[in-house]
Amino acid sequence: MRYEAKPGDVSLFENEKAGHERAPDHRGYFIAHRDIKVGEKIEMVLWAGRPNSSRSFGGRLSDDQKGSASAVPDPVDLFGNPLPKPTKG
Repeated sequence: MRYEAKPGDVSLFENEKAGHERAPDHRGYFIAHRDIKVGEKIEMVLWAGRPNSSRSFGGRLSDDQKGSASAVPDPVDLFGNPLPKPTKG
């Protein structure tokens, strides 16, 4: 099944320059998950290496959640895998 981008998804790819050294290093897109105002800061998280491609990044857009208990995401490694939570000692 082909991947279908959903609202809030982010994709970033290493650009193959093919001899054009002034070309951008990366290119990509995001699918807006809501209306965006000019000058508004949109938070995003990226993970290196989508399946079957070590030269790409994928991620999610998120809304600012200041004051929310869930504002701090659970820690993940570069591939989006959960990291063990630190134990209080």
